[in-house]
Amino acid sequence: MAYKDLPTFYYHTHFIEFLDYVCGPCTHLLSKEHHQFLQVFRDLTHPQQCLLVRLLNRKYPAIKKRTLHFDELPNVEDDLSELCNIEQNKRALFCRPFSAQDKQALLQVLTKAELFELAYSLYPDDTQLPPKSANKATFLSYCQHISECDIAQNQIANNYIIRTCDHSINYFLFLYFGHIKGQLNQFSMRDLGIMHTRDKQAQMQSRFASAQSAQCCFKMATDLSRIKRSDFSNEATIRHNLDELAKSECGQSDIILQNIRYLLAKAMLAFNVEQALLIAEHTNNAEAQEFWCRQAYKAGYKENVENKLNAIIDKPISDKLLSFAEDFLARKYHKKRTSKLTDMLRENSRHLCIDETFKGNVERGVIAYYEARDIQAWRTENHLWHNLFGLCFWPELFEIEGLGLATAFDYLPACLKHHQFIDVAAPQITARLDSVNTAKEFMLLLTKHASVYYGQSQSIVHWHKHILDPLQVLVNNTPINALKGQLLHMCENWQLYNDGYPDIMVLENNKLRFEEIKGEGDSLRRNQLLQIESLRYFGINVGVTTVDYKIDPMQAYVVVDIETTGGRVGKHRITEIGMVKMINNEIVDQWQSLINPQRRIPPMITNLTGINNDMVADAPLFSDIADELEAFTANCIFVAHNVNFDYGFFRTEFDSLERNFKRPKLCTVQQMRKHYKGLKSYSLANLTRHFNIDMQRHHRALSDALAASELLKLINQARLKAQAE
Repeated sequence: MAYKDLPTFYYHTHFIEFLDYVCGPCTHLLSKEHHQFLQVFRDLTHPQQCLLVRLLNRKYPAIKKRTLHFDELPNVEDDLSELCNIEQNKRALFCRPFSAQDKQALLQVLTKAELFELAYSLYPDDTQLPPKSANKATFLSYCQHISECDIAQNQIANNYIIRTCDHSINYFLFLYFGHIKGQLNQFSMRDLGIMHTRDKQAQMQSRFASAQSAQCCFKMATDLSRIKRSDFSNEATIRHNLDELAKSECGQSDIILQNIRYLLAKAMLAFNVEQALLIAEHTNNAEAQEFWCRQAYKAGYKENVENKLNAIIDKPISDKLLSFAEDFLARKYHKKRTSKLTDMLRENSRHLCIDETFKGNVERGVIAYYEARDIQAWRTENHLWHNLFGLCFWPELFEIEGLGLATAFDYLPACLKHHQFIDVAAPQITARLDSVNTAKEFMLLLTKHASVYYGQSQSIVHWHKHILDPLQVLVNNTPINALKGQLLHMCENWQLYNDGYPDIMVLENNKLRFEEIKGEGDSLRRNQLLQIESLRYFGINVGVTTVDYKIDPMQAYVVVDIETTGGRVGKHRITEIGMVKMINNEIVDQWQSLINPQRRIPPMITNLTGINNDMVADAPLFSDIADELEAFTANCIFVAHNVNFDYGFFRTEFDSLERNFKRPKLCTVQQMRKHYKGLKSYSLANLTRHFNIDMQRHHRALSDALAASELLKLINQARLKAQAE
């Protein structure tokens, strides 16, 4: 992939673009100190600004001075000295020389060689010094015990400066990206084409109403990240973190606060069960409430837990928590031994046997099973419902002032992240749903929005050229009020209703149903149960289909053989393809063509196959027949003698066309070795001789494919025999 060339001062341009947003839509979120910081930055010379931005793009605050050499900045040493001398409130504003307090920041960036030099220069006679061959972690552990003052006086420390403005810059990044993981280099990745942004949808608006709520969210997000990384070693540290928690200032910060309390409750469990229960009990978080019920039950507070479960059922925080409470109450207090998840699997009446080749890709196997019986089936999962939701409400999600994407780097509107969509856009949502009362009206709406917004990047609608086809099947065969009900659930709580949808959609005898597919050993997850219950509530037919693996006589196989210009995938190309389609051990179709490889065929290959350059000169390119190949092999098991060779060439050719080719595979070499043991050779030629299989012309694609199809018959006979035993 060729990347674009960026202009000399691209990093400075990006930083100014970043500050324009911070000082524009977000100016009301800045403190007096922030404004002073920005004014001092504006007063810097252009080279000083550029150098500072270079410092800000470094990952860690400790920066080695000798790495600060840039062709476009001729006076780095002088500019760095000026930056180090600028103070605000008697503190270095941008950067400063290393001091004793910076020990951990320095150790974080030192190389093994520097750690070695630091240790041996300070304590050359210490018997505890690691040997020179020790790894970096060993030297780092040793240097942790060196005093701050000793490190500060060492020459290695003098080679570094410390960036001091991270707190302000991190706050600005939080305002821009909406989370604490945003980095300035994302602007460069955007301009290079590595990262795609959503410029058309971006409203360049503030994410927060007040400085108080923004600063509270920033602190809590920072605390949450730190606590997730913490390995608490004692109860006192956990209590200290609890005491330091800020008071929530808005709905967004309250969500973060409850997540922090839940994590601290889980950490406290290892030291003080009673205290852990107390924290969780007063945490308004679905996970914390479930945690409290489970742990309190283990601790013997069964009556309290029963009361809590009933309270949750009367007034649940979420449908997921409600499902847990009903299930836990039934199993623990009414002597019910199975959960809803288990019940749903047991009550299911649909069970299929599909070919064992589909192990690891059970959904594709079930679709192939239905297609072989002329039943239409689609792989849908979450995408179908995401597309329905996004196309239905696109203007409300992305075009209403204050609801869409805050910046071009966003994927998901903030109103969905923070469960605010229904609160702030209820009139528009109601009007939208009221405007579609028939399948025709619904499809007109979806088609209109798909044509207007097609290809615009975001994380809800998954664009592809056939996006409307499964939606039309859904809309034409589902009561409109049922679709409206599920869409309203998604509006009310996107986080809860955006995943866990059934794997496939099936249309049989003009009746639509959804199936959650479960292979051997698979279990039903709670979010899947939630969506099944929700869809069923609105009258949509949903079931769980369990699967085991046997030979399905109606399963289609396509036996493939190719000839190539050589044996290396990616370097050589296909010259001929032969394919035989088999169902129930009978050939039902075949396909053959020479292929123009767009390169010379080596003489030794011509001697082997008989295919020369003149024969392929007017043959189609692979791109010309890719659609035929995809259609011919659809819902088939891809069979070949040494299957990875043929399959690898197919995959590579489709990849070069930016198309995905994925089929289950069966190797006749492997299967013959498994079921017909003890033969001297398992080459195609020797196997055909051993089993008296007719082969018209070895190393011609269709002839070899026909021969391999006879091997497949032998393999399936052996598999059926083994299955019966």
